[in-house]
Amino acid sequence: MRRLAIFAALLALASGLLGTPAHAEGPPPKRVVSGWLPYWMTSPSAPEGVTSAVQNADLFTDVSPFWYSATAKSGGGVQVRINPNFTNGAANIAWAMGQLKAAGLVVLPAIADGSGKGRMAATLADPAKRTAHVADLVALVTSNGFDGIDLDYETFAFSDGSSSWAATQPNWTAFVQELGAALHAQGKLLSVTIPPPCSSGGTCSATSGYWVYNIAGIAPSADRIRIMAYDYSVRGIGSLAPMPWVRAIVAYSASVRDPAMLQIGVATYGRAWTRLTSSGAYRLSGACPTDKGSSAYRSLTGMQSPSGSTIPELLTSVGATDAVEWDATAQEYNVYYDKLVQWTDSAGATQTCTAKRVLRFLGPQGVLARTQLVGEFGLSAAVYWTIGGEDRAQWPVIRAYGQSLAPAATDISATGVPSAVFGTPLAFTFTVTSLGVPLPGVPATLQFRRTGEKKWVDMQVLPTGADGVVAFTVTPDATGDWKVFVPGAGGRTEGESAPFTTQVIALVSATVVDAKVARGERIVVRARALPAQAGQSLVLQVQRGEKWKNVARAKANGKGRARLVVAAPRTAGRYAYRVIGVGTGPILSGASMEFIVRVK
Repeated sequence: MRRLAIFAALLALASGLLGTPAHAEGPPPKRVVSGWLPYWMTSPSAPEGVTSAVQNADLFTDVSPFWYSATAKSGGGVQVRINPNFTNGAANIAWAMGQLKAAGLVVLPAIADGSGKGRMAATLADPAKRTAHVADLVALVTSNGFDGIDLDYETFAFSDGSSSWAATQPNWTAFVQELGAALHAQGKLLSVTIPPPCSSGGTCSATSGYWVYNIAGIAPSADRIRIMAYDYSVRGIGSLAPMPWVRAIVAYSASVRDPAMLQIGVATYGRAWTRLTSSGAYRLSGACPTDKGSSAYRSLTGMQSPSGSTIPELLTSVGATDAVEWDATAQEYNVYYDKLVQWTDSAGATQTCTAKRVLRFLGPQGVLARTQLVGEFGLSAAVYWTIGGEDRAQWPVIRAYGQSLAPAATDISATGVPSAVFGTPLAFTFTVTSLGVPLPGVPATLQFRRTGEKKWVDMQVLPTGADGVVAFTVTPDATGDWKVFVPGAGGRTEGESAPFTTQVIALVSATVVDAKVARGERIVVRARALPAQAGQSLVLQVQRGEKWKNVARAKANGKGRARLVVAAPRTAGRYAYRVIGVGTGPILSGASMEFIVRVK
């Protein structure tokens, strides 16, 4: 154990981050976080969970608000309901969904098993009831516009008893397989939350820990598997989530299935107990209550679970901020403090009792240590319980870690040509860099999107030169947008240049049949506009002073050709003519070279 002098600074940082946090400068972070939002923090009157998720949306792969329960249904089976404790739940869900989706978050609401001991196991053992439950869950997701759902069915582990697991496991596995297939058919995601597949001693196998959840069997059907790697000690004083145990869970799970689908559960709360004497009695002093059923006695002796957001205030209130110690092995904090409770005895007198307490919690440092397993093992994310009740001081360090994993950006600048006559070769030059350094030898794909269309089409692929520059020679046949795409590689993101538009002008040629005509005779001009567009208007113009006057018009044939005829002026002289190809679609109007007709 060692004391951390920096803890007071962390408390100050936490108190300063209760508003909108200022995101650190640097690249966009890798998304390394997921989390559960308690229903009591997802309403306009109590928005802490939604606010925290929205403020830190750039770090999240997905979020799971705890809104729903599977409850016992009359006649057998289960039904899906909004948690009955969630007052005004439907309206609050609609409000929260608006906030979360506006922030670009993937929302996988969590559904808890509230059906009671044995009910869910019996439901899944009945193929008809199991199929009905699958249909209810799919309907819940699709009718509410959710991105998927998160199953948090803990009754098997903590109510049914291990003697039921052999019978439950195959039915549970079949259920997850059916639900995964049904959700995937709708383009939706399935997340499954499970207790750890490891014993308290760190033994991990298909038959250790809470093996009923069959991590290897359900993994192919799920998009996320979330493992609750916390509450190592609940019934007595001990570590909250010792790091060697957490690491064993991750290492084993990652060896069984693709780690990219795994999320490791992280506690953002603490556990506080009253310490015991050598004889096993609570360490109480002063005038203490003896009625074990009284609220005063329970307050002095019961385990409590302060949220991470309230721990700094708790430590300040008991004067214990300087007593915080870091357990380097467990990688979590503990602190010993005195808790004073005033209570009223049977005679109406006010009495004071002091309990010797110990608090274990992760704090920002412990949350970071477990989140760093994401990069070490290639996990999907660290999933926090809770989002909204966490110590706000964790977010700057988590964001910095996410940024450390983020690949470097690929930057592409472009030099284009705004317009060109049809058939004219053009040079488009692009410079590819990362962190200000040229990227040589990377494949660059030139892409084109015709005006009025949505699809980009690959045109050419060339490697960049030693200076990061790549030059394409193109001959555009239509007006449209151009850009270059470079794939990501070696810790570098993919990149693309900002599109630029090149307008294509019709190429018009004109030839007069006879450049010398008598006054009043016909002037015959053969003209052509490219690219050939049947029906395109070709207009013959004569120059009058500084202006041009239309004197004849014809429609081009399928080869872009047309014959224009006009009577020669009545006055002898030299006259300048030209032909205009009127623009159509993505081709702009173009003009031929001027030509002279002598009128005698």
